Amino acid sequence: MLTIGDVADRAGVSRRMLRHWEAEGLLVPAEVDAATGYRRYASSQVGRVHAVAALRALGFGLAAIRDLLDPALTTPRLLEVLRTRERELSVQIEADRHRLGEVRRRLRSIEEGLQMITQTLQLHPLPALRLARLGTEVRDETEIGHAVVALDARVRAHLAADGRPWDGTVVRTYDAAPQGGPIRVAVGVEIDADAPPVGLDLVELPAEPRAASISVDGALTGEVDAWRTLDTALEPYGLTTASTYRVTVTDTSVTLQARVETRC
Repeated sequence: MLTIGDVADRAGVSRRMLRHWEAEGLLVPAEVDAATGYRRYASSQVGRVHAVAALRALGFGLAAIRDLLDPALTTPRLLEVLRTRERELSVQIEADRHRLGEVRRRLRSIEEGLQMITQTLQLHPLPALRLARLGTEVRDETEIGHAVVALDARVRAHLAADGRPWDGTVVRTYDAAPQGGPIRVAVGVEIDADAPPVGLDLVELPAEPRAASISVDGALTGEVDAWRTLDTALEPYGLTTASTYRVTVTDTSVTLQARVETRC
């Protein structure tokens, strides 16, 4: 006879798992000491534990495993259980195929972005900008995209209501707070006038004597990854980007610009 620890060691599962399977009716001790409650198992029961573990590895639920190991299992019930699992696996495989495609797309974006950034990287000063804009705060990078879309729509609405001429160029800015604080996100347009369109704030961005700039033809996918690859491209120069980050979007291109500092 074997203790629960012996069975766990031989089958490679935890004692807690064996107790759980017992509670679910999948494993019944050969003996239970009435005085101590200690369980004893026949050595042959290790085979049943292996069978349960193998079926769990295939993703079968405990109810299905109970049916599959039932000596009275009928062929129609066996087929039903197997077909149910086949459908579940098919759905999972399709979902995994989609996830794999997304991972590959992002990997390709980063690899191509690094090559593109290396080719178009420029180190030069940035001019001061006067922007009419709206801003908000987000908690992390995952919230930036949604915030930008909302701000962009509001800025365009204010410009349309004001009736000022505009070439469609939008400037987005990001300011990250130190020590993981909120990120300040803003969307606006460059103006020459002293007064912004009604509903927009007037902000002066200072000139930056040391900055990096890259340009991309067309739309930019994976902007966060683009900033990361920009920092990678700056490593050979001993530099890193720093707030404020600027993104200028036109109908035909996207330009990323940021102040640079000496890498610590």
